[in-house]
Amino acid sequence: MTVPPEASESRLIAGCGYLGQRVARSWQSQGLAVHAITRSSERAAEFRANGLTPVIGDLSSDNWSTPLPASRIVLWSVGFDRSPEINREQIWLDGLRRLLDSLTTAPDRFLYVSSTGVYGDHDGDDVSELAVADPATESGQCCLQAEQLLREICRERFPATKVIVLRMAGIYGPDRLLRRINDLRNGVVLTGDGQSWLNLIHVDDAVRMINLASHDPEFPDLVNVVNTQTLTRFQYYSALAEFTNCPPPDFAGETCSERTLSGKEGAPLPMPPTRRSGNGNKRIVSAYALNERAGFQFDDIRRGLAAAIDSSALE
Repeated sequence: MTVPPEASESRLIAGCGYLGQRVARSWQSQGLAVHAITRSSERAAEFRANGLTPVIGDLSSDNWSTPLPASRIVLWSVGFDRSPEINREQIWLDGLRRLLDSLTTAPDRFLYVSSTGVYGDHDGDDVSELAVADPATESGQCCLQAEQLLREICRERFPATKVIVLRMAGIYGPDRLLRRINDLRNGVVLTGDGQSWLNLIHVDDAVRMINLASHDPEFPDLVNVVNTQTLTRFQYYSALAEFTNCPPPDFAGETCSERTLSGKEGAPLPMPPTRRSGNGNKRIVSAYALNERAGFQFDDIRRGLAAAIDSSALE
């Protein structure tokens, strides 16, 4: 099966949410036709208004019978639907299988947005793509199963399709900070260990990596998408507090006693108490130097935080 000429500039997105919408806008700016799957007629109207071509259908339903347009690039960036009647397997596994079964032509590339949660816990160690995936959570296990399912089906049905798995760290950016800012303002004790690593990627840099994966002939088939300058949770929330004039963070009594950022990017951050061993966390790294090739703008998380705050509709 080959993609017909009319599909040469076409892209298909399953999961046109916080990340997917930004990818769609980026592809549109490159003169590409973008199709986006949605089960909502209201969302379909929004897509049309924004120049996207909606494909209406519910990937979580056994009644899915929606034909999919031929596209050279398919992007799966489906988040978890928290509707009580839908579980992860219905969308992340069954939905993925339905999408693959509905492809009548083989795309050149299938880009799958996965999660670094597939690696499980590593006691604070660095974890690259070379590490064995051993997820400790249900969501991590489901992501890994979906990765395996995608590769198996494409090997059988679309052997010419290049499958690329993008294991995303936590995505942050504009309008994704308000809840935590309110927690800081209200002095809420933050959950989790302040000494553990917080692996993040700015949404705009995630888009840049997806763009690189769409065309780079030497792009690996598995990549961790993460900032190289990883902070601890304590450092991250200290920076967020400083940039928003909030009280310092409190992790079960471990507060930042000295505020040193003074609103300046790159200024020194307060350090938490000495890291405990065996606290079940990891620092995600990549074995490939792709951040520069992708053109990352926010590899320094502090710079990314400042930009995200400036672009957010904060009350």
